[in-house]
Amino acid sequence: MRHAMRVLVLVLLVVLAVPGGEPQAGSEKGVLSYSDNGYANLDPAHAAPTRLNDERVVVSILECLTVLDAQTGKAAPGSAERWDVSDDRRTWTFHLRKNAVWSDGSPVKAEDFVRSWKRIMDPFTQSEWTGLFRPIKGCGTITDNSARTEGFANLRNYLKNLVAANPNGIPGDQLLLAMEDTGVRPFLTGIRSRSVKKMLKWKADALFPPEMANRVISELRKARKKVKDLWVDEFERFGKPDTGAHAKDDFTLVVRTEGDVPYLPELLARSAFAPLHKGVEDHRDKFFEPENYITNGPFLLKGRGARPPENTDRRVLSVIELAKNPKYNGPAPAQIDRIKCFTDQGWREDLRRFKEGETQWVNASWPEAVAKRPKPKKPKKGEKPKKDDDEKKKKKKKRLGREDIEECKGFQVRAQPVILYMRFRCDRAPFSDKAARKAFALSIDRNALAKRFWPKATPAFRIVPPGIDGRTEGISCPKPNQSGAKSAVKQANIDSETWVELSFGERPGQDEVARALKVTWKKQLGIEPGERIESDLDVRKVLRSGNYYVMLSMTRGAVNDPDAYLGPLHSADVDSGHGWRDRAYDALIDAARDPDVALEDTEAWLKKVEQPQLAGALAAAKGSQEGRARFRLAALAAAERRIMDEFVVVPLLFVPEALMLGDAKGLGSDAARNNPGFVGSLRSATR
Repeated sequence: MRHAMRVLVLVLLVVLAVPGGEPQAGSEKGVLSYSDNGYANLDPAHAAPTRLNDERVVVSILECLTVLDAQTGKAAPGSAERWDVSDDRRTWTFHLRKNAVWSDGSPVKAEDFVRSWKRIMDPFTQSEWTGLFRPIKGCGTITDNSARTEGFANLRNYLKNLVAANPNGIPGDQLLLAMEDTGVRPFLTGIRSRSVKKMLKWKADALFPPEMANRVISELRKARKKVKDLWVDEFERFGKPDTGAHAKDDFTLVVRTEGDVPYLPELLARSAFAPLHKGVEDHRDKFFEPENYITNGPFLLKGRGARPPENTDRRVLSVIELAKNPKYNGPAPAQIDRIKCFTDQGWREDLRRFKEGETQWVNASWPEAVAKRPKPKKPKKGEKPKKDDDEKKKKKKKRLGREDIEECKGFQVRAQPVILYMRFRCDRAPFSDKAARKAFALSIDRNALAKRFWPKATPAFRIVPPGIDGRTEGISCPKPNQSGAKSAVKQANIDSETWVELSFGERPGQDEVARALKVTWKKQLGIEPGERIESDLDVRKVLRSGNYYVMLSMTRGAVNDPDAYLGPLHSADVDSGHGWRDRAYDALIDAARDPDVALEDTEAWLKKVEQPQLAGALAAAKGSQEGRARFRLAALAAAERRIMDEFVVVPLLFVPEALMLGDAKGLGSDAARNNPGFVGSLRSATR
């Protein structure tokens, strides 16, 4: 026996001494590793809209009422085992699984969803996801009026300071700047006051009388109180019977919508609608750290790396570690034991890990890695390179470019439902004139832009991307027309002295498109715009304020429906940003969401929207649910045509996705990726 024990000990020592005997992170059985850009925020209220990995991880550790199937992209049971919809299709009842539990063993209840949703709707949370809740009853009232409350308060304080500093009259340019900086101009049109109306039309070179400014301040105080009462009342009621979301009992959640929202089950699969354990009330922001994060999804959050230093460009290795949740008993369990996600690294490190087999896939969204590989300069005939230059070249680190990425084994490009378009600020000169918008739009060469974008994009002549369910064919914006563009420039009375500015965000590829547009406009129109780069965190703020001329926007819809791309452009949406108030466009979107709006007075509605061809579809909407569904899509198609014909939003490119894919499997089919809400599945991922 002693001899046998000695032999066993020796064998174990030999095994442990062999190099590579301990499995590496990327080669462990049951472990999947990948790289994605950016430090992830795993709070459902603050997951970054520009970083899909935030959502990918959140829906893996928190299970919503529904999940998006990795094969079809359609809504499937999640925490809710089934759901019913009322005859008027405005009340949805979700029945939760009674055996669903949190990772601490407590049951998942309907009130956990109400708690999380109300937290996002709370203006003090400052979530960027409030727009997703607009289809739910009362949520638009909370979002819009809380934004108005803040805007009116900011402008009132701004005007008080201007009056104090300018007792003889406020310079008109400072008055206009006050409205731009506070972003309140779109909200002022609803105030019935002569002094406010005069302020909106005031000239930059005229003094605004102090007594009139004081009247405006008084009107703003009244308006602020009115809109604050509206959102506070609606917010405090949220969660009670007959409001947008109500826990009927522990395992029944009733959701009420503004009109018919056929895509609601799909929408509720988004991470913003995830439930939160009651522990969030005690831990607050620290709840989302691994030691406190109580989850109900197929994975647990086991660890994450250090946060990068704020206000610096430094990056640190940050690893998100997920482990299979042993208490999960739902319909979509994890297919792998552990997942490691490397984030916030440089692209060179991402490539190195992938090439050495430490990761099985890489999402190649690298803003800093899209430059072409520089070609070496050839010496002139009879000229020999200097020794100093040779030594410098040897010491200089090789600069990698697009070709190096594309030549990497596993590199691929695939379509995704993302569009890059530009929007004009239509209540600001020169783009308050449709002719000016037309001139800038008609001069664009989309094919040239597509070649500049990396990876190569597809020219877009409409807003709704290919593959979206319900997309009506045969729609296109006006084609490029150089002579038409020059004619429109004359009509708008703009010239080389006209100042405009092109704003764009930090997302990959936008900078090259922006510079190509500037070159085109200088060459074709004789106008050279300035440029302004907005951080991802500031884009929403700038859109709300309207403090821009023309902006590039990269948009991925919330759900697989045309309304996900067209609805956010409704003038009532505080984040629409275009400053274009068109009753026809708004009426079309309103009727698509609720056909009864159009059916109340068919003749008056058709006159308002200036779309007589919709009479047949509207008549069919009276007869059946199928007729209402067809009318809905026809109204959305008419809205898409109108906003493009007015040159408010100009489609540029349908943007593809670049990635390195090794032996990772189960991330999602092509059909699933057609759904813009689907960001890849970690539940079904394997190796």
